Amino acid sequence: MFGIKNPFKKEKAEKIIDSPSIAQPATTSEITQQANIQVEKPKNNKEIEILIAKIDALKFQYEVLSEKINNIEKMITEIYKIAKESSK
Repeated sequence: MFGIKNPFKKEKAEKIIDSPSIAQPATTSEITQQANIQVEKPKNNKEIEILIAKIDALKFQYEVLSEKINNIEKMITEIYKIAKESSK
């Protein structure tokens, strides 16, 4: 699917024996397939860069929200202390 070969898969001995020692010229369909793969790589890299940028933005937003929650918790504890002291 992704062009990754299974290293554990055993190839048939017939394929290895029958394969010619001289490389055959590539057909036009093979050349166009290779060209299509080369064209798709930058597109995928751009998509990956966009996703990385979005993740970085989400990390920053998470840090800001976490800081705000910590400040709210501090305010609540202070309000609780003040309410407790005033009820005595």
